[in-house]
Amino acid sequence: MATAMLGIAFGIIYMFEFGISPIHLSFVLMIGAISFIMGSAFFNSRGADQLKSLIGGGVIGISSTFVIVSIAGSLRYASAIYGTNDGPSWEMLVSMLAVCMVASMIILEFVLHRLRD
Repeated sequence: MATAMLGIAFGIIYMFEFGISPIHLSFVLMIGAISFIMGSAFFNSRGADQLKSLIGGGVIGISSTFVIVSIAGSLRYASAIYGTNDGPSWEMLVSMLAVCMVASMIILEFVLHRLRD
């Protein structure tokens, strides 16, 4: 979970720094459409009515598309870091991974506590 959080963070940095999406727009739309359909079908199979399954599919479509594009951006950002000398150092990367590990543990504990109640 911490690695995914770090990947998303680097992807967001990449998108703000370069101002472009790391994936072509047609692929982003295809990822969003597939995620929306799968999410809507999931909620529909769980017994949700039509409106709730469409809203749930939209939320899943947007969030999964954002995560996939961010992780692709982090891969492009990492290749830019290791291709030049002006990127962050490996100590900074390890520190950021440690912070993400702590944050993911805190989030996991809150989610598990809510599920137990």
